[in-house]
Amino acid sequence: MGVREEKEKARLQQAFGEMVDELQAWREQHAEASFDEIAAQVTPRRRALIGELLKALACQHGSGMVAEGLACEQCGQGLEYKGEPNRDVEHYLEGEIELKRTYYYCSRCEAGIFPPG
Repeated sequence: MGVREEKEKARLQQAFGEMVDELQAWREQHAEASFDEIAAQVTPRRRALIGELLKALACQHGSGMVAEGLACEQCGQGLEYKGEPNRDVEHYLEGEIELKRTYYYCSRCEAGIFPPG
């Protein structure tokens, strides 16, 4: 594991600890809370934290490549580099995250791709 990955791991562990502290403090103030009420407090925080983990893993090898000669998988035409826009990604279980990824576009198929980093 590289230095960047170690720093990200430490950041996520700190964020997890802070989440636990917040939830334990909330629970102290809500001793009569039902399981569903507790879950309602945990779920959005967990989704945000796991979203950060997903983002870190998705970008672990960079934001994608800026490379010449990439071809569309559908038609074989060369892909046009369109920069590194922010992309909102919604996962059905873990919520929304924002990624900054390299984007390519095929004018023939009118389709874009975010290649893996």
